[in-house]
Amino acid sequence: MANTKAKVTINDVAHLANVSVATVSRVLNHTGAVRSDTQNKVIEAAATLGYTNSKMERQPSYREAPEAAQDAYHKQVILVSIPLITNPFYNQIINGIQAAAQNYDFECLLYPCNIAANNIDSLLDFIKHLRVAGIITANLMPKEVLDKLASEIPVVQCCESDNHPLVSSVSINDFTASLSAMDYILSTGKRRIGLINGPLSYKYARQRRKAYLTAMDTARLKVMPHWIIQLPDINCDMAYSSVVKLLSRPDAPNAFFTVSDVYAAAAIRAIQHCHLRVPEDVVVVGFDNVDISSLTTPSITTVNQPKFRIGFLSCELLAEKIHNPTAETKHLQLNAELIIRESTALQFNNTF
Repeated sequence: MANTKAKVTINDVAHLANVSVATVSRVLNHTGAVRSDTQNKVIEAAATLGYTNSKMERQPSYREAPEAAQDAYHKQVILVSIPLITNPFYNQIINGIQAAAQNYDFECLLYPCNIAANNIDSLLDFIKHLRVAGIITANLMPKEVLDKLASEIPVVQCCESDNHPLVSSVSINDFTASLSAMDYILSTGKRRIGLINGPLSYKYARQRRKAYLTAMDTARLKVMPHWIIQLPDINCDMAYSSVVKLLSRPDAPNAFFTVSDVYAAAAIRAIQHCHLRVPEDVVVVGFDNVDISSLTTPSITTVNQPKFRIGFLSCELLAEKIHNPTAETKHLQLNAELIIRESTALQFNNTF
């Protein structure tokens, strides 16, 4: 007998969100007041399970709604899609979005799930049902998925940018910022430089890796393949174990450029575990300037992204698209700044 996937019910949503069935019903059908944090739990649970109901399916899309109904959309929810809620990089991004959202009477709803071909239809059902005004996404998604999403609702890309003709974006120049960080590492006199990189499916990881290789090539330095630690996620434990293993080799790096402060903190811990000193024996440079970068011992030299401003401007661009769907699509690139701390020896700041 063929296996069939059981249909997700409202009881399943209630169980996952740890609320009553009545609460789920009030949230999804807009039939009563529910605290915003509880609403978020219900929506996230329903999205995770792919739950839909007949009322949701009968809702018109944003583009199809009459003008009077669209006015109501503008006063309701904007969806903030991030790939990994545990990544501290997104904290200030979200704070910036929320600060700008208050100016437009928007309510932010976090959607900590990937957006892909296998869940885009379910997401569009939620967008219709909740009368979402627009989406800010830091998620990577295939072009055909982004095309479909942008055809239904205003979308702004935050951090990642595909230069889509309908989708505005706010980001930094990852290549330029990383190249300057590499030049700084080279100025310390270190020549065996390792890279700890994130998933290459993301543009930032590809651009930062490209800058690393470009800087090493320009300096006429050979890159040993094992000097590049390629990780599938922003994960401290994986980075730590990878660096410990690499440092056991006779040709181990005496410097690390990392694409995340989480990786940099893990590298410092691994270096110290191997009875080496930072920065005397090994220098470490991170990326993002999240809170952990100033709390480690030693503190981390890092590339500061203007995270709050990225989030704030992303919401501003979304509001512009919501209120004027024919508004010009804009692709903003903000400056990044190298913050010098104890994990390297030299003392100067540079903006790029």
